[in-house]
Amino acid sequence: MDRGMGRERGGMLTAVVLMLIAGLIAVMVSGCGGSDSDAADTTTTAASSAAPGGGGEGATLGAEILDAFDELVGKVSETVKDKPEPAVVKPQLEELYTSYEPIMKELNTKYLALKDSDTSEFGACNGFLNDNRPQRVSAITDVMLEPIKYYNFDLGAQDIVDLITKRPVELLDVAVAVTP
Repeated sequence: MDRGMGRERGGMLTAVVLMLIAGLIAVMVSGCGGSDSDAADTTTTAASSAAPGGGGEGATLGAEILDAFDELVGKVSETVKDKPEPAVVKPQLEELYTSYEPIMKELNTKYLALKDSDTSEFGACNGFLNDNRPQRVSAITDVMLEPIKYYNFDLGAQDIVDLITKRPVELLDVAVAVTP
């Protein structure tokens, strides 16, 4: 029996594992630091993205839909940032949403026209929306965390919380509805 051979393999295996661990530690350390961003203080309009480079009509329309949504969320954020009383903020939010209904319906008209004219570009639009919509929707909570906590926990005004969090998403759904 040659016992020395097993020790060499064990030693090489240990060396490989240690090198792998050292590499992982180097990657983790290099990723640390940098500036912290205040995601909760930024509005989603700063996160709006244009269509990817060379994007066609579908990606452009997807970006236009999400940009309109981001703009709406930014305006909602401005409306509630100072935490006005529910009786004051509710009519302001309802008026804002009413003003965005025609915009979202117009975008839906473009969306449905694209569906009828070019299924490939319609698929590209849906792909763009699927890739970017979830982050935009979840950003509502990040951007308006303090007003949401205030209206929900301090005042128990669930109707205002719903206006802040659900109504913009409902208007986004209007823009991408397959049946008007």
